[in-house]
Amino acid sequence: MLNGFVNVLKPAGATASDVVVCLKHVLHQKKVGHLGTLDPGATGVLPVAVGLGTKLFNFLTDKVKVYRAFFTFGKTTDTLDSYGIVTESGKSVPSLEQLQNALDVVRGEIDQVPPAYSAISVGGVKAYKLARGGQDVVLKTRKVTVFDISVLRQTSQNTFMLDISCSAGTYIRSIVRDLAEACGTVGYMSGLIRLQSGCFNIQSAYTMDEIKELKEKCIVDMMFPLQDVESFVFDDSQFDNINFGRRVRCPFKQGYRKIYCKGVFFGLGKNENGYLKLEYYLKNM
Repeated sequence: MLNGFVNVLKPAGATASDVVVCLKHVLHQKKVGHLGTLDPGATGVLPVAVGLGTKLFNFLTDKVKVYRAFFTFGKTTDTLDSYGIVTESGKSVPSLEQLQNALDVVRGEIDQVPPAYSAISVGGVKAYKLARGGQDVVLKTRKVTVFDISVLRQTSQNTFMLDISCSAGTYIRSIVRDLAEACGTVGYMSGLIRLQSGCFNIQSAYTMDEIKELKEKCIVDMMFPLQDVESFVFDDSQFDNINFGRRVRCPFKQGYRKIYCKGVFFGLGKNENGYLKLEYYLKNM
């Protein structure tokens, strides 16, 4: 079984699920899963876990994301992107200075309302399915963090290019909606490229054609996304206790560590009430 990650350069039009299905076929692997979705119309970095890499899903999805976004003002759509139906038009377009002055509205830790057309579950049903069915979808706010946002330039009469660094779960379409409102107008996301997802960046991403040609050669090692995690080596006498899941006193206090004993890598562990908890067990890699 292959274990590791593939840094995919997702093309426009494909869903994250489409990419996973393709990789299962190309790599002849059953255990394949993407680490955080990307809208079908968006392009860029889509990390995909293979084999034991899928066990690290929760650890790797909550990472910083970096996007290059194109915001168009003066009209908007029901989906807040270029694939939706225009719901308002003929509104004003902010100047570069107005837009830059409005950035503080969406910078830092904010309470963000996700778009109605999103994959968030409402009563067990995806919000976008309810919205497509004509239902009025009202989603609760949730805290996200926009670490940095800047306007690179104005690319046309009504469109601007921005770079955005944010926490997982941030909706870029909501950012353009809120920025437009702060400027007294409406807007939508006319383009999106994900430049980075955690430690995976666009410079090292593979196109689908490259993946079909290279196959397993495009897989990066399991340790790649764990390179910044400190290691902790337990005394050899604790090997059987760790191996069989017995209680072991944990000397370190906070955060995750890569757990080793007798040269064997067990996975990622943390201190839970003074004892080691192997949150991510990876010994079979």
